[in-house]
Amino acid sequence: MLVAPLSSGSAGNAYWLESDGTAILVDAGLGPRETKKRLETVGREIEHLAAIVVTHEHYDHIRGAESLARKYQVPIYLTRGTLNASRIDAAETKTVVFDNDTSFTIGELQVHACKTIHDAADPACFVVEARDGTRVGIASDLGYVSQDVVRHLSGCDGLFFESNHDLDMLRTGTYPWSLKRRIMSRFGHLSNDDSVNAVQRLLGAELKTLCMIHLSQKNNHESIVRDMCTRLLRRTGASIDFAIAKQFEPTGVFDVARRRERKAPLGQMSLF
Repeated sequence: MLVAPLSSGSAGNAYWLESDGTAILVDAGLGPRETKKRLETVGREIEHLAAIVVTHEHYDHIRGAESLARKYQVPIYLTRGTLNASRIDAAETKTVVFDNDTSFTIGELQVHACKTIHDAADPACFVVEARDGTRVGIASDLGYVSQDVVRHLSGCDGLFFESNHDLDMLRTGTYPWSLKRRIMSRFGHLSNDDSVNAVQRLLGAELKTLCMIHLSQKNNHESIVRDMCTRLLRRTGASIDFAIAKQFEPTGVFDVARRRERKAPLGQMSLF
């Protein structure tokens, strides 16, 4: 499965996933022109878009969804709570409502939704599964990582996971205290510490690609996240391709595939 983070952060979020001829956007925080431009940068074509899948109704995740859906005649998949809390006109834009904690199919992709904790109407994270069983998890805007979310994201081959803020930077920054409390609450965003702790619980034999997403521009820094994650991977001995998603340009294209069982060397007898 090909995964291309086109934008990640408070200025807009959009992730392109493609496998076996089916391509979807998870979140559409960019307008049609910018989405098309960034896709062309990574060698993908927006005309191949089959659907938009939305995590929740906040502006940086949904801003371009309706205009993209109308321009390219594709449906928007979202929960009833997200639809009702958004400004999307379901009479003019094709929408497909799904329930959280269920699965649905778009072309050759199966999408598994799980309810998350955030200050939104009915937010979700997703595991997108390809025909060959490759599984990619995308989870951002998490105030708290519930056990349900951990179970849902376990066993993924690729994981795109929020690491929003450094607690010290947030506490001493210029945000009003009311906003700081919201971000640090169970309905806000994940700190780097909470994110790394969650990722440690999600490390497994299947995980091949890890990309940290939705970094705050004002309350975090790539070097902090990179250092914390590098130390975690060294400590655990995990062999993983690691990256940090960018805000104002595509991060690149990740080719995520299932880990294959290692074959025994020639001449080595199987013990079972």
